[in-house]
Amino acid sequence: MPYTRLPFDQFKAMFPAFSTLTEDPYAAWATKAEARVGENYGDEQQDATELLTAHLLALNGVGLSAGTGTLAATGATSFKSGTFSATLSDSVVSQRAKGGYQATPYGQQFAEIQRRLFSGPRLVGFTGTPC
Repeated sequence: MPYTRLPFDQFKAMFPAFSTLTEDPYAAWATKAEARVGENYGDEQQDATELLTAHLLALNGVGLSAGTGTLAATGATSFKSGTFSATLSDSVVSQRAKGGYQATPYGQQFAEIQRRLFSGPRLVGFTGTPC
């Protein structure tokens, strides 16, 4: 099935954490994701592009709602509203600090697609003839 950009309303329905997202930033970040995800992803191109778009948006704090659902997704284990207080999960904080695709749940799912499609034996070190 060929890739087609998910319509804006469908993207927001699929990724409800982006309730404040508007069309222009969605289009800009989707274009970046499309440039990184190509036809090499085969049948996974659609999902990979949508997940990478969501990852890039979340990583840059674009369009995220301020609701407690989003707070939980960021690793909050407790939340208090009056004079604000939040406790973050140590494991989530350390994962996010590493950056890369592990920094968001969407990036983690994207990385899983990459592992499934592109993992295999890798050569490490010098493999040529020594001088």
